[in-house]
Amino acid sequence: MDSVSKSLPVPAFAGGMKVISLTPVVGKLKRTYAEMYVPGEEEIEDNEMRVTVLGSGNPWVTRGQASASILIEIGNPERDLLVLDLGSGSLANYASLKLPVNKLNKVFLTHLHADHTGDLLTLTGSYAKVGRADGPIFVWGPNGTEPRLGTRHFVEALQEALAWDTEAGNGPINPESMKIIATEFEISQTQVIYEENGVRVTSFPVVHSLSGAVGYRIDFADLSMVFSGDTCACWPLVHACKGGVDLLIHECFPPAAMLAAESGLSIERATIALNAAHTSPQAAGKVFRLVNPRMAGLWHTLLSPQIISLIFTELRRVYDGPVVQTQDLTVFNITKEAVIARQAKVEDQLPPIPGVPRVAYMPVQKEPPSWWKEALIPLDDI
Repeated sequence: MDSVSKSLPVPAFAGGMKVISLTPVVGKLKRTYAEMYVPGEEEIEDNEMRVTVLGSGNPWVTRGQASASILIEIGNPERDLLVLDLGSGSLANYASLKLPVNKLNKVFLTHLHADHTGDLLTLTGSYAKVGRADGPIFVWGPNGTEPRLGTRHFVEALQEALAWDTEAGNGPINPESMKIIATEFEISQTQVIYEENGVRVTSFPVVHSLSGAVGYRIDFADLSMVFSGDTCACWPLVHACKGGVDLLIHECFPPAAMLAAESGLSIERATIALNAAHTSPQAAGKVFRLVNPRMAGLWHTLLSPQIISLIFTELRRVYDGPVVQTQDLTVFNITKEAVIARQAKVEDQLPPIPGVPRVAYMPVQKEPPSWWKEALIPLDDI
């Protein structure tokens, strides 16, 4: 473990600037990439995929790790953006990437745990005020074993919870931008759930907590990436990778004893979490060995130098292929020639970039409540 720990770069939250990997590049790069990805200085190329980890972390959000979210930029003429899960804190990382907020309207949920859905409220209510103002958010997600456990019910309840926010925005904000349109699909089978502009999204069932969790495969221009979401090591994911995959991002929890020590969970609770809902390093290594992706990524990991080195040591007992321990703002560029992983160099305080609106909307000032007239302090003398 000591030799691995000494060789791996330090995490970004500890001052590191490199991706956590001993093999950050596979294949032969056809162009030069900067050591760090700098938003706004490197356009995505035609027929390329760029995958950015917006949230690498856990149910609890920290300054160093937002909760679950993966962004995919597509090198098609439309330059589509897809996001897989949208956990708390992930939109702060999105804002640092200098990407237009009005294009962030396609959300694919793996399941309905709060740490995978928390920022959907922010995207709906708050981002409509700062540029995502010309149409609804489209959400895809699995059904459940009963209607109240499905994505459609979740979305309808979220819109009800946002009733005050929505009503307050009527007039100044395009009402279409405050809508969420849900597409719910059957969890039990592997199936194509989205196909547009050369992009195909396939869902497949995974084993996590209870029935109602899926992973996703994204195919574009003969490139592919697979995202496990939260899961134990399971065959549907392996089968979904049939035909090869360029990038497989799979969750990985530390062994129960270390998870308990680092998180404050009891050993009993940590053991249940690992065995019933998540994947150990060696189990992740077995999945990677079965799939043999061009590049593998570990994700949903409680990051500390001690845990990272332990995970790599455990993983290497069963898998010796290229692997990256992802953290917030780890960026993968995928081309036919190569896959390269880097960290993004971002600014912490950036205003939103609205983007080019698809429709025109003229804001309207609504008539204020009558009681405001006497409640407001006169400002004519200022």
